[in-house]
Amino acid sequence: MFKVIADEAVVCATAADLHAATQSLEKALPTACRKVKSGFAFEALNRTAAYDWPNDITKTDLLIYGRELAGENEAGAPRYLNVLRRDAAPVLDDKGALVEAKCDYPHTFVTSKLLAAPDGKLYLKQGKVTIKCVNGEMRQIYQPLN
Repeated sequence: MFKVIADEAVVCATAADLHAATQSLEKALPTACRKVKSGFAFEALNRTAAYDWPNDITKTDLLIYGRELAGENEAGAPRYLNVLRRDAAPVLDDKGALVEAKCDYPHTFVTSKLLAAPDGKLYLKQGKVTIKCVNGEMRQIYQPLN
């Protein structure tokens, strides 16, 4: 898990939008960008991302590519973002290890199994499994479909 350490930082869906937003701070932000305050937490997926400037190949923006943390009873898909590396830092525990997010985005899938009845007939038993965050922990919920 990482947190924004700058007073205010820009996060964008794409590296190109982030570059455009940080080059002209007086202009309006691109639609794929927004400002976040210090303490905004996110999960880092790639801590060594980079964006080469299109008009000067000798310059590069150092980025962190990640996604927003899943909230309680999250129902949506992950929202991915890019942030400048200088604006964020890892969250460490007392031993100096990286703190992992407690919850992830929900997953749903269907399970199927064949069961044999005492008379020898086969029956298909199906169920829907949903894994989601409940009270800060990932929980598995099973619902029979038939």
